[in-house]
Amino acid sequence: MSKRLGFIIFNFLGLEITWAACAYGAINSQPMFGVIVGLTYLGFHFLFTPSRRTDIVTMCCLASIGIAMDYINMRMGIVSFHQSASEFNFIPLWLVILWCVFSLIIPHSIYWLSKKPKLAAILGGVLGSATYWLGDKLGAIFLGEPLTMSVSVYFIQWAIYMPVAYGIYRIIKNISDNRAIIQTQ
Repeated sequence: MSKRLGFIIFNFLGLEITWAACAYGAINSQPMFGVIVGLTYLGFHFLFTPSRRTDIVTMCCLASIGIAMDYINMRMGIVSFHQSASEFNFIPLWLVILWCVFSLIIPHSIYWLSKKPKLAAILGGVLGSATYWLGDKLGAIFLGEPLTMSVSVYFIQWAIYMPVAYGIYRIIKNISDNRAIIQTQ
């Protein structure tokens, strides 16, 4: 197995393991479990990534959009969290970390979607909303009623988020590549 393929698998599994740890922690009143797993993954990601600087900027930009989206959804009653998570009138820390981890699959394990914006929108809508639906069914989060409306809102948001995320990543990558060219001259 090539080093690149190994990193792509590690990147994808990092998200899946972090998602499971965050859901488990939220369900079992141990929200720091997901935070610790996610931060551990992020540490290893940045240790092994071939594009550390680009990944940091990508993570900050894309996670900020997702965090803002979930904060607005929380304020609008589309999603809510366990009482202890909502004490500070913000989304839980485990969800912030999950957004950071998720943002790093855009340039790596699901980068192949970047050249297929329609497919990215469809898969984003279906899979993005499905993760919130599953989180609700597991008891990690609570979607507002009617459930079909909350899931539909997430479907639309994710269908927009995914192609936009690839556009933002391309801009970040182009700036990073141009900077590298200028530095070598």
